[in-house]
Amino acid sequence: MLKKLLHVGVLAGLLAATASLSAQSEQEYPHCYGFWSNWSIGIKANWDRQLMGEPLQSGAVGEGSSFGGSLFLEKELNHVWAFDLRAGIPGMITDGDATHPFDRYGLVTVGFKFSVNNALMGYDPERRGSFYLFADGGMAFRRAKDKTGNVALVAEGGLGYSYDVSKRSTLFVEASLLDVSDVPNIFKSHFDGLDLTVALGYMFNFGVTAADAELCAQRSLLTQENFDDLNNKIASLEKDVANGKQNERKLESRISDLETQLANAPKGNPEAVKELQAKIDQIKADQLTFYALPFSILYGVDQYTVASSEQQKLKAIAHVMKDNPNTKYMIYGFCDYTGSDAYNMKLSQKRAEEVKRQLVNKYGIAADRLDCQWKGKTMAFGDIKYGVNRRVSIYRVIE
Repeated sequence: MLKKLLHVGVLAGLLAATASLSAQSEQEYPHCYGFWSNWSIGIKANWDRQLMGEPLQSGAVGEGSSFGGSLFLEKELNHVWAFDLRAGIPGMITDGDATHPFDRYGLVTVGFKFSVNNALMGYDPERRGSFYLFADGGMAFRRAKDKTGNVALVAEGGLGYSYDVSKRSTLFVEASLLDVSDVPNIFKSHFDGLDLTVALGYMFNFGVTAADAELCAQRSLLTQENFDDLNNKIASLEKDVANGKQNERKLESRISDLETQLANAPKGNPEAVKELQAKIDQIKADQLTFYALPFSILYGVDQYTVASSEQQKLKAIAHVMKDNPNTKYMIYGFCDYTGSDAYNMKLSQKRAEEVKRQLVNKYGIAADRLDCQWKGKTMAFGDIKYGVNRRVSIYRVIE
């Protein structure tokens, strides 16, 4: 038992001893990568040579060798560690040596890979070649020469070298020791089979998902400089809101005076009544501009999702809404002149509703505080493709 534990545990000890070296690379790894990012699929072909086991005489060294292959999935956990799932038939073709007790076997394993270069020298995106340690464990399914079969435990560990042919494609070579033991014999001092394995393989990386890439792009904007810029925008926006409230009081007072004059206007002078009503209507129309938040969400042609470059604006708007919990807002969607009237009306609706959705779901603004309207290209101005027409503008509701 001690002999077996010594052989099988050597690699596990090495991995544990070097685990602390990965701390820096783990910290450098983007935390915006989710579960579905950086999975890889690979295949490898192997040659096995039996070193010891249970041939015809106990303790004799087997002379049998075999060829086989495996298919595996690998998940990058950070710049140092990776997790893998493997299924294969390493003993698919044997040389028929009588001293080899089993003529073929298959296995299913799980394991981890540890990048030596990234742990010792830090992660370098320009580095193409890298050494790594790996260890796997699982179940083996073996068929003996007399056509009987059994289930065994398998443990494998070794050293590999990978080379990145491109951003997504990697070639690698591995050398390992593979221990196979029947379940009843796992605690015995001898090995059912200990093989030297050499493998060549190819791995394709699926990369980062679109959702995680967008999240990383957003977080990349959150530098200290951008935080300061965002805080300045929020302060300016809050100042504008405060000024808007002051203007609101002035306008309300002015409207009240005019409405009093209108009520007291001579009934026989319809022109005076009409003029007073026109002033009131104009002031109420002007009042809307005082309640417009000072910037709009802008869009590319035929786009309705909020671009990462516009997220700071949306975050600043949400900040002001949270600081003024009793206010309600109207979200207007607009388009430029390109496209049909019907298409642009639908597109402006999508823009307004998407902004509302993000304010509600991403920033926690109550949905009953927000209403949407869409104007299509009915209120476009300037050049036919003037970018400011592709926007969503937000106004405080005058109640």
